[in-house]
Amino acid sequence: MKTKQWILSMPKRPHQVMYWRPKKISSAGLWAGMVVTLLGLAFVQMMPQRSAPDATLLTAAASKSHQAMLHIKRLQQERGHRVISKLDPQQSHLIGPSMSMVTSKLGSLESKQTSINPNLSAVIVRWLKEAGVKPGDRIAIGASGSWPAFNIAVYSAAASMDLKPTIILSAAASQYGANDPELMWVDMDRELRGAGIFPSSYAAVASSLGGLYDRAAGTSEQTRLLLENAIERNGLERIDGVDLADAVEQRVQLYDQHRDNDSYAAYINIGGGSASIGGTKGNRCLGAGIHRTAPPAEELPDCVASRMLCQNVPVINVVDAKGIAAQFGLPVAPVEMPEVGRGAIFTSSPFRRPFAAVVIGMTFLWMFLLVNPGWVFRSLAWIRRLGGKRSRPLVNEPVPQHLEWMV
Repeated sequence: MKTKQWILSMPKRPHQVMYWRPKKISSAGLWAGMVVTLLGLAFVQMMPQRSAPDATLLTAAASKSHQAMLHIKRLQQERGHRVISKLDPQQSHLIGPSMSMVTSKLGSLESKQTSINPNLSAVIVRWLKEAGVKPGDRIAIGASGSWPAFNIAVYSAAASMDLKPTIILSAAASQYGANDPELMWVDMDRELRGAGIFPSSYAAVASSLGGLYDRAAGTSEQTRLLLENAIERNGLERIDGVDLADAVEQRVQLYDQHRDNDSYAAYINIGGGSASIGGTKGNRCLGAGIHRTAPPAEELPDCVASRMLCQNVPVINVVDAKGIAAQFGLPVAPVEMPEVGRGAIFTSSPFRRPFAAVVIGMTFLWMFLLVNPGWVFRSLAWIRRLGGKRSRPLVNEPVPQHLEWMV
């Protein structure tokens, strides 16, 4: 009591005005803040979504991708292929074995499962458009057997945009890819064209063995023979460089020979081929998405992608399925085949972010006022001083009970 009387008897100066706030924050205020926040969240979620301006094109690409996946599934079923549900819960028949005679390296099962989504083709379309590729343009593609679903997505995107691709393949595949010696990607590529899903002009111009140094280095003679036979039975020219630099040079020359006087609008790499993207090191340097400038030579190994960048050809790197899924609102390792047209990439909600910002701002202001009520008094006093009116000291007012005093 003596302390309060001493405070009240202190001389009043402008910088010594006393303020107070309740010791206990109002429960009603907290409830009101919670209700306002929940209502705002509900409004944000319930606001109607608009289709993206290019939704028709995106859906067409996803539909073609879905058609291609179903064809491979039927083909596998006809040849008596058995699915291991633990590896391929979608029953897609696009997940290969954990190990085989044509397996080049380890692979991520979850990433391969995530790639089996027809809507990823819409992502490729969006990247192509952002890279400046227009209908009818010529593009170069370097595809790996490790990612059959990614390959389908890229082919579908190119077909939906009426692009002219020059395609070079690598036969070997990592774990859970197209690593079944009886049906590798070079076989799937031919089957999809034979079924009329992709144009005959989408035939690859050549294929390497793939694997280490793009020539299956370190593998057995039997493995090399299986890879060579797969390339031969599909009528493809075989790239067989004496070393990695030679393999890169042969690919670059093939792309140049088959461009038909066109310039390449983009280069698409799929997977982690040594000659195409520089292997794991190249993928660390060039992540998933669009790249327009070449990084320092010591960071990106010599490869087709680095040479394209040096020629001002944008590179689209299709890798890291889980990262792409997270970026575009697609499911990770779905247990069922995702429905065509489902995903954030197909919609446009231009009013959601501003409205959400308003709700967040109002909630923050409400909580701030609850825990800092003295701020209101200081603001009012400052306004009165600006208006030329002398603020009346608050200490002469009756002092409420149960208050915490603050200077």
